[in-house]
Amino acid sequence: MKTLTLCLACVGLSLLTACQSTSKDLMTKNAEVNQQTQYFVEAKISLDKLKQDISQGRKEQLAYFAPSTFKKAVAEFDNATEVYMDIGKNGASSFNVFQSDTEQYLQAKQEIINYIALAHQKLKFSYSIKDTAESTLAETFKQQAFLSEIGAPKVFVKDYRKISARVDDLVEYIDEGQVSTAQEKQTKLLIDMQALEVRTVRYNYLGQLDSDIAYIKKKRLAKYVPISHKQLLAARSHANAIITATPRASAEIKVAVKLAEFELAHLYHIAKEVNALKKTKSKYYEQYLLAKEALIHTVGESLAIADVRDLAMNKQVAAIALQAGTIKSKLTTAKAAVLALQSDSNQSSAATESLRAEFKSQLVNLDAKYDALVIENSALNKQLQRKDIDLVRLQAYKEAVLQIESKHAVEKELAVQVQATKEAEQKVLALKAKAQQEALALAAKVKLEAQQAALALQAQAKKEAEKKALALQAQAAVQTVPVSQTAEPVKAIATKLEVETPAVKVEVVEAVVEKPEKEKNNN
Repeated sequence: MKTLTLCLACVGLSLLTACQSTSKDLMTKNAEVNQQTQYFVEAKISLDKLKQDISQGRKEQLAYFAPSTFKKAVAEFDNATEVYMDIGKNGASSFNVFQSDTEQYLQAKQEIINYIALAHQKLKFSYSIKDTAESTLAETFKQQAFLSEIGAPKVFVKDYRKISARVDDLVEYIDEGQVSTAQEKQTKLLIDMQALEVRTVRYNYLGQLDSDIAYIKKKRLAKYVPISHKQLLAARSHANAIITATPRASAEIKVAVKLAEFELAHLYHIAKEVNALKKTKSKYYEQYLLAKEALIHTVGESLAIADVRDLAMNKQVAAIALQAGTIKSKLTTAKAAVLALQSDSNQSSAATESLRAEFKSQLVNLDAKYDALVIENSALNKQLQRKDIDLVRLQAYKEAVLQIESKHAVEKELAVQVQATKEAEQKVLALKAKAQQEALALAAKVKLEAQQAALALQAQAKKEAEKKALALQAQAAVQTVPVSQTAEPVKAIATKLEVETPAVKVEVVEAVVEKPEKEKNNN
């Protein structure tokens, strides 16, 4: 009984200790979960920042200016992402399974930070290479952009491709650290690019004109209008000289080309007139001249001059020109007067100035409001970015908590099963102890009763033996028998009564308590 009491006391103490230990373990678990979540969120924020930097690097053509270095930066980013996905998927890192979850999270975070640091170094170096290339090949890139702007890739496809390939080679030299080689080859490349520029500008401005001149040569029109043809070629040569010397002097080039186009149109019209005159018969010469004179008279009538057809044709044209000059002079004077009136009106208009000042003030106010809205928008964008970061942290924390809750649910179920097993074993032990005690008490009782029965039987047998001996002695005394015939004295033999105490066997059958159904399924 004392032993049982002591066992129960020990069990109670163990349960109390277990409860205290479970509470402490739970607090430790929560602290570890918070720490793990913090590591996870910090790694996620760093990875997202690096992802944005990689994307920006692609937009800024780092893959073109520093392909090998930028590729290494992307590889470091991929390594960091792989570690992050590993710990996010498994709830623990695959670095060292003998470490705790928190230690693995910390190690994974540090590994991710190391990869990110390497990636940033590579990105920084890539930007440095890009800056070197842009400063060293600034003229080349500027010339290439201008060629693209004037349409060289479409006009001279193969030549432009060769130029672009040579530019790519210079960029590759700089990426490999051969800056001096790139500078040396850039000089010849710029000469060739400028030559392609001249060819492209010439094609853009004189391409159609050259085709028309080739057509004139093919049709042998110069034979009928040699003077006009020479004037056309001279105008074309002048335009070509300007293009060759200053291909970017667009204003001068346009004037020269317009003059050449004028000479081309003049040649076509003169050629038509010559052809028409060639086909005219001599008897129709007067009619031909009268038609031309009618055209001149129409111009004179529109200028309100008298009929001058009584003069020679050249004098008719001179009279018309004189009238046109007079009208032009009057128009110039009138225009100057109008401008003067406008100037005086602008200077004397106080109302206009007042309105202008008012509008200017309103414009300043609107600009101030716009600046304030821009600042407010920037602040809102910053708040939105912070909220996005908080949302990422909460999402990561939620994922971590769900993982921990899942683990805790499994651990709780296992703890319930273990507790049920312990309670079942304790019940079995209690029943077994109780059965043993009852068996011992029953055996003692049976043994005592057997001993008492045996003593009673011995006493009764002894009494009966004594009675039989007395009876035999009395019978022998009554009979008269001679001494010689007297038999031997009767010996009273006390019958020995052997009473065997029955052996009492008590078999204690151990009670079997079935385990709960969940535990059976788990086993």
